[in-house]
Amino acid sequence: MIPHFNSIKGFNRYLNLKSPKKDLIDVVKYDDYDDLKLESAGITFDYYMIAFKRNMSDLRWYGNTEYDENSGFLYFLSPNQRIEWKSKNQWSGYHIMISPILLQEFNIDFNFFKYQISEALFLTEEEQMRVETLFEQINDEYLKDDYSMDLLMAYCNLFFTYVQKCYHRQFNSRQPLHNKLVVEFKKLLNTYYLDNPNQLPSVNYFAENLNLSPNYFSDLIKYHTGKTTIEIIHEKTISIAKKDLKSTNKPISEIGYSLGFEYPTYFSRLFKKFTGKTPTEFREINTSGNKSI
Repeated sequence: MIPHFNSIKGFNRYLNLKSPKKDLIDVVKYDDYDDLKLESAGITFDYYMIAFKRNMSDLRWYGNTEYDENSGFLYFLSPNQRIEWKSKNQWSGYHIMISPILLQEFNIDFNFFKYQISEALFLTEEEQMRVETLFEQINDEYLKDDYSMDLLMAYCNLFFTYVQKCYHRQFNSRQPLHNKLVVEFKKLLNTYYLDNPNQLPSVNYFAENLNLSPNYFSDLIKYHTGKTTIEIIHEKTISIAKKDLKSTNKPISEIGYSLGFEYPTYFSRLFKKFTGKTPTEFREINTSGNKSI
């Protein structure tokens, strides 16, 4: 079994960091340390981590992008997500470790918390300056003996909101790559039922086939199409259902089962949501005088 840390204190000890003030949140400035653990096999922990590093030349697992050598980057880890690393040089930057309990208490929820480490945010020079300023503000508050948790979480929420804006910029700047992913997704969707009869398509299925996390995949699809991934999946499913209703005499329940709907009522509700008519009404209108139902 790989090492797992259920406390920030245990993780900090492993990384050669000071103990946290509390086990709900910790803010670390890497530049304050000169003996960080620079190599580790896979580990997991019970917390979210948001890390900013100024130099990634030694961290090749991220792949090559236009930002690799010229700017810092942010990456995110969620509870129980495996991470390993190997670096030749001491790190420069920050990280925040934060308990899911604290995020829930302050009603903070952003999709990028569940992105894979390979879906890091590569910062422009302007973004990096802003990110460093926000980290400094968070760190300065955290270092106070009487720091305010409310103020600290307000700073964090502002930081997370800015990160979301930066991801939108990254989605836009990588539009050619993401357009290819959108096209590939639609190709997979068009042939899905040939390989997966009687199974409803899922977001996870397409994300896995495109080597993306479900959250990152869903966000880039929404950004580039204006529709959620599940909306596009349902539109395709209903399109197939409409063709079957018009061109075959199959019972409506059989059509629903063939598309992966376990319950005919669910199929009928979704069909009406997209067409304004029940499957029966749609078939009667489109096959009247041509086929017996």
